[in-house]
Amino acid sequence: MAWQPDQVKLDQVGQLLQGCADPSNHERHVQALQMLAQGKRDYPDFGCYLFLVFCKIPTASPELRQMAGIELKNTIKSFHRTMSPAVMSFLKTAILEVLGEPSRPHKRIAAQIITTVVGIAELSAWPELLPGLMNLLDSADHLEGALMTMKLLCEDHSHQLCKPAHDAMLNAMLAKFITLFSSPSPESRANALNCIRQFVLPLPNALLNNLNAFLQGLLALHKDPEASVRKEICQSLCLLVEVKADFLADPNICQFVVEFLLWTTEHDTDYDVKKEACEFWSSLCENEEVPPGVLKPYLSRLTLVLLNGMVYSEDELIALSDEADNVPDRPEDLDPSLLHHHSKHACSAPDPEDDDEDDDGGIEWTLRKCSAAGLDVIANAYQADILDALLPHIHDKLQASEWQVVESAVLAMGALAEGCEAGLTQRQYLPNFVVHLISTLLESPQPLVRSITCWTLSRYSRWICNQRPPPTPENPNAGMPAMLEPLVNGLLKRMLDGSKKVQEAGCSAMAVLEEEAHGLLTPFISQILQVYNQAFARYQAKNLVILYDAVGTLAEAVGKELNRPEHIALLLPPLITKWEALADEDKSLFPLLECLSNVVQALRGGFEQYAHGVYQRCERLIEMTLTSQQQQTETMFDDEFIVCSLDLISGMAEGLGSGIESLVANGKILPMLMECCQHMMPDVRQSAFAVVGDLSKAALPHLLPYLEPIFQLVVANLDPDHVSVCNNACWSAGELAVRLPPEMAEVMPNFIMPLLIPLINLMGRPGLNKSLLENTAITLGRFGLVCPDLVAGQLNQFVQPWCRVLAGIRDDKEKEQSFRGMLKMVLINPQGCIDSFEYLVLSLDSWNIDKMPPDLRKELASMLAWFKQNLQQAGQWEAIYARVPAEVQQKMVQKYDVAP
Repeated sequence: MAWQPDQVKLDQVGQLLQGCADPSNHERHVQALQMLAQGKRDYPDFGCYLFLVFCKIPTASPELRQMAGIELKNTIKSFHRTMSPAVMSFLKTAILEVLGEPSRPHKRIAAQIITTVVGIAELSAWPELLPGLMNLLDSADHLEGALMTMKLLCEDHSHQLCKPAHDAMLNAMLAKFITLFSSPSPESRANALNCIRQFVLPLPNALLNNLNAFLQGLLALHKDPEASVRKEICQSLCLLVEVKADFLADPNICQFVVEFLLWTTEHDTDYDVKKEACEFWSSLCENEEVPPGVLKPYLSRLTLVLLNGMVYSEDELIALSDEADNVPDRPEDLDPSLLHHHSKHACSAPDPEDDDEDDDGGIEWTLRKCSAAGLDVIANAYQADILDALLPHIHDKLQASEWQVVESAVLAMGALAEGCEAGLTQRQYLPNFVVHLISTLLESPQPLVRSITCWTLSRYSRWICNQRPPPTPENPNAGMPAMLEPLVNGLLKRMLDGSKKVQEAGCSAMAVLEEEAHGLLTPFISQILQVYNQAFARYQAKNLVILYDAVGTLAEAVGKELNRPEHIALLLPPLITKWEALADEDKSLFPLLECLSNVVQALRGGFEQYAHGVYQRCERLIEMTLTSQQQQTETMFDDEFIVCSLDLISGMAEGLGSGIESLVANGKILPMLMECCQHMMPDVRQSAFAVVGDLSKAALPHLLPYLEPIFQLVVANLDPDHVSVCNNACWSAGELAVRLPPEMAEVMPNFIMPLLIPLINLMGRPGLNKSLLENTAITLGRFGLVCPDLVAGQLNQFVQPWCRVLAGIRDDKEKEQSFRGMLKMVLINPQGCIDSFEYLVLSLDSWNIDKMPPDLRKELASMLAWFKQNLQQAGQWEAIYARVPAEVQQKMVQKYDVAP
């Protein structure tokens, strides 16, 4: 039976909405809002009355109708489970008619209601919807509302529309949208383009069927007078070149598209359209499927257009207000991403887009930034091919009288750094250019020129560090790069600039230089720390975060050279002052904790006087966060309080060594560590297992009572879908295994056996993360060292990939332990590696003999001699050893005295 309204209830709902819309009588307004919420919650057909007010009472005011429609949408979203099918059926039968109303707000609300219903129930539950909308697209009165609805459906529910069940309907929809490209209404043309654009990335068969017509339609609109249409064309072409670049295989289409977007990037009158067109060049060059050289005929024009697009606009300059460094930052000035902790224990690759500092510190993506990014990508793709045409223009702009033009040229040179360094070096352009940056532009009266100069110098810091003349007997220090000292001096001066923006750029550039220079900075440590000491007293919140990063990076770069009393006196007091000034719940602790983790590893015993207080606070932060999460208190603390604290404890274990043992003994970290190893968040588990591994080296006796749960937790976390957790769990098990005392030899098989098959499965898993694969191989080798009888029996299941991985690992203690485990297993089960003998030999060849312990070399040579003797007796040596490449056979003679 169809739903029928009650007139009394309808009148009451209308009065209720009037009370909600009129805040003049506060008491009545609040009461009406409460009754509205109760009605939506308690009456399953309440939505129908809202719907009637929205579309069936013409005498209601437009504001009242709009309120009814918005409340109807919210009611469907929140209470759809309690709404009866009859109510939903009533809504569906009448809602499409609202799309023909003259009022745009009513059409828009009706479209939102429709897409909300589709989001709750699949399209298949409303089979009349799409055919109904398609019919309305042919109605002049309904076209605008129907297309508005289609746009929302395509934006929000393209995944449903791409299902095979809707293929025929989607095919018809796309064909219909293409016909609307010729509509006299600019909004209809833009909306039709937008609808199709939602399907470019998923690329369903329906779009492939209509692709040629879509392309022809796009190109026919290239001179459309409406900016929103041209913007949609540019966005569509950018997406197409990402997923279906072969449309450029037609030389006529390719030329048309490139010429159109080149003209648009340079000449379009709408800023947003120019910006969208500019995106195309990055999309094109980053797609490896695009034939190389597509842009070659256009490089001289294109790169000049991008160069001209890098000049600050007047609007950008107004928005980029700079402040003196004595003005405190506002909370909104601090980008939350700056406080995000980057764990040293992560083994997945970082996002490269996170590596490059923003050249002007802004958040909005501008034409200037887009042009610089495009030139960067083109420089990587075409390298020196772009220089002969572009460099003269850059050189002229560097001499310009307008500082904005000079600044854009410096930005352009920074964008060229990665892709064109070799070409610039070959043309001997960099020496004079870098000197000009350091001696002239770092001293510019314009803060934005000083800041971009810092950024560009950081981009060439690797080149600067590599300009090292060979030392001579007369001048043994001649190996110091000539430009390094003036660069350090210049950047340090800018770190104490009166402009916050220049301070930020100078500090970021120093951090990049530290990553490239490493030990070359040792002579400058005192000078650097003196400036950092002053910066701690001057910097506001945002730049302090960058300063913490620079300090931590310096510690990584120079290592133990930092551990001198005069350096410690400059570095630690301001760090500890900041540490003590921040409240436990302050997220500004995250970058400081990360910084201290690097510092303590460099200072080692030099950090000892501060270790107790820092360690205790780390435990307190972990306990505070775990308690808030377990009790689900009103203020639940961020997981990063745990992650950062665990990482600092890990750094202290590595830096202090056995000096951390008393802190662990008198603290409460171990029970909390067990909780963290089974925390729901992977980042917490990842850091917790890192602490387990580090404490096994520094405070093993305190872990022994927890061995059984630790190994059980390792088994539970050998899931490669969480690669960093799996990596650290695997590594910690190996660290524990090789350090357990001899008296525990009898129980070791109980811990190792449950791990053996999962580790072997990881070794054979295709496409496994490189770091995880290496740690898996090392752990298997370590297990073979401590329990050879147990592991040797499985040797034939993993020896081939195992040896392949070991061959690629650097020669260090972990590799040594793995090869000692190999020796033991091979002696127990030599038959297990016969089928993969050539991989065994290749892994032995990977060693630099000068780095191999003599006793290990002797034992490996004996192992090879044993194989040769026994296989010769069996008449198999010649055939098996023939699988080893001839050049490797020669190396075996030199390294292990084993002749072919």
